[in-house]
Amino acid sequence: MKSEKKGFTLIELMIVISIIGVLVGLLTPMISNAQKNAVKATSKTLFSNMVNGLERYKDEYGYFPNFLTSRDRTNLDDGNNAENFVKAVTGVDCDGKKLSQADRAEYNRKSRKFLEFSTTNLVQLKKKWKIVDGFGNPNIYVCVDNDGDGFIKQGFPTVTDGIPADELRDIVPNPERGLRARAIVFTLKKDGRSAKAEWGAEDIFSW
Repeated sequence: MKSEKKGFTLIELMIVISIIGVLVGLLTPMISNAQKNAVKATSKTLFSNMVNGLERYKDEYGYFPNFLTSRDRTNLDDGNNAENFVKAVTGVDCDGKKLSQADRAEYNRKSRKFLEFSTTNLVQLKKKWKIVDGFGNPNIYVCVDNDGDGFIKQGFPTVTDGIPADELRDIVPNPERGLRARAIVFTLKKDGRSAKAEWGAEDIFSW
């Protein structure tokens, strides 16, 4: 006797499709968060490498690049700061060419390489060289210890940067004393909310 093959009814198919839809809805945010966290981790590594490059520069020359010491916080997206940073820590121009005599005197007199950027982090935006994080954000902030006491007392993130106070306590535990560091690098989520922003942004810190 032949067994009867029974197919799905329309109602059963609709139930299956509904279940799949619910599962997709649950999994999509999880996948999205996992991807975001992976990009944040990659960006944090970049920032740590930038700090390491600056510390090696300081060990070699006894001072940080001048354009970083003239203010408490330097945004590498402002003016030629990104290009100047590259010249200082890589010992070459952004296009890989040797530094001019004037640039060597200003940024890296021995043309020493303290850091190397990948082609995904050193890019041209609107015909200008920029350093970007994993989200494509060029608003990368740098602070250095200006007086050599081992602490950064100004320029570090505060509540005015849009970071909740409870989170900020973990990021900057003692703002009165400052951060124990010779250099820090970070990005701010608020920069991605700007109407002019063509990239995403997250709160990412080198420390």
